[in-house]
Amino acid sequence: MTTIKFSVKIASAFVLLLICHACRENLEESPFSSLSKEVVFKDEEGLNQATIGVYQAWTAPDFSDITSRFILAESGHRYATAGILGSGSDPYYRFGHVASSGAFEVVWARFYKIIFRANTVIDNAKLAVPGEAEEADPYVAEARFLRAYAYFNLVRLFGGVPLILQEIKSLDDTELVFAPRATDIAVYDAVIADLAFAENNLPDSRGGAELGRVSAGTAKALLGKVYLTMAGKPLSRTENYQKAVDKLGELTGPENEEKYDFELLPDFADVFALSNERNREIVLSFGYFINSSNPNGNILPFNLFPTGLVNGDEQTNYGLTPAFYQQYEKTDTRRDFTLVERYVFKGSARAGAEPGDSIVYDPGTGNYINKRTQTSLGHNDFRYGMAYGKLAREPRPAGAAIQGYSADLIEMRFSDVLLCLAEALVETGKTAQALPLLNRVRTRAKATALKPTTAAELRAAIRKERRLELTGEFNTVFDIRRWGTLNEEIAAMSPDQIVDNVLLPYSPKLELYPIPQSQIDANPNLVQNAGW
Repeated sequence: MTTIKFSVKIASAFVLLLICHACRENLEESPFSSLSKEVVFKDEEGLNQATIGVYQAWTAPDFSDITSRFILAESGHRYATAGILGSGSDPYYRFGHVASSGAFEVVWARFYKIIFRANTVIDNAKLAVPGEAEEADPYVAEARFLRAYAYFNLVRLFGGVPLILQEIKSLDDTELVFAPRATDIAVYDAVIADLAFAENNLPDSRGGAELGRVSAGTAKALLGKVYLTMAGKPLSRTENYQKAVDKLGELTGPENEEKYDFELLPDFADVFALSNERNREIVLSFGYFINSSNPNGNILPFNLFPTGLVNGDEQTNYGLTPAFYQQYEKTDTRRDFTLVERYVFKGSARAGAEPGDSIVYDPGTGNYINKRTQTSLGHNDFRYGMAYGKLAREPRPAGAAIQGYSADLIEMRFSDVLLCLAEALVETGKTAQALPLLNRVRTRAKATALKPTTAAELRAAIRKERRLELTGEFNTVFDIRRWGTLNEEIAAMSPDQIVDNVLLPYSPKLELYPIPQSQIDANPNLVQNAGW
């Protein structure tokens, strides 16, 4: 169960010079308030602070890219559509993006900032504990895990990317600053090496003051998911299905779940409650907190919730079609927590709604309807989707910025581990072992246990279950790409889910996003993805 929260004092203790691949256009500026390596890495406490600085890079104040990462991972499929604002997920949900579209640059920059900080810790950790290398290894393992997760995201988004595994010390390190693209398999090999080191040098689980830092269990879970991803498209390294079975199998079953401190919580909504963060179902998440000096927090509730769900000023930038809502059984506890079909308007009056008004989504008009006034909430000149609601539905803290919510950013849950293992078992011919894992997830959600009779039926059921269970958790687009089903997704889309735009047909280039145009312009050694 892994998430991380830390104070501004701790986070600011590791202020690095902004020398990184993603921000080289700013390298002429003089750094201020930076601590030298000799100060940061003078002892183990400094090393600890520097390691926490790598975690902090995942939640740093330039927060808007969190929404961009959500859109890139969760739009562009048969159920994705516009939100109440209409343009939030455009052009990505209709495949109209180009290399200069803004989300690519901010997401790329975030991941390379993380990589830069991780490399600094990895290359300097032993300065803090000279002659005691084993004391540095756990910190190096944390940094290598966080670097691996950044590269895992990058390679799934863009394919092969610059593989920078050393600290950039100055502008003279041109072979790093202007690194060419590595192959996708080279990036995956680096990810595997980092995760293997992490699982061998981290404690099995965390607790007490260390609760929230990555563990061997976290590393094993991510490594199993990496193997599963490599077994699918485009690499098609099918021998990795068995590697995924072996690795994920180390985490499941009563003894292993106790050892690594994982479980499925009895109640689905409890997983996401603010009062229950860092619970045993959370494999990996990054913590947000709000106070007077850190007002921004997690922007996703502000950009995903329907207006008035908790505060009255939410701005829905993304939607899911009513057809997705209908994929759930009526008894499924995930349905009305994942999507918001109806709610009572809260917070300040807005868009013709008052506190206490009953708001209901009308599939006929494609809008939310205020039952008191019988008018659409917000726009009524286009059809928008149902809002996403799988986050803690609590108002932002007093004094926070308008987008400042405290909900942790959940990256991986134990249900994902179970479904990844079930999928790998099917692909290795072990369907009898896969079915109980699938039904364990469904039973928790009060959905009917399934009884597929063929491997094909079980495969289809697991793929559907991943959407029902994990939609909105940075999985959907990556699953579609590794399954090789993007063409089917686009064919299943209908014009009425596209707002004022034409749905583009399938093209092989859509299997990857383009390298950000700003990076192509800045680095003469980068080559764009085919078709872009």
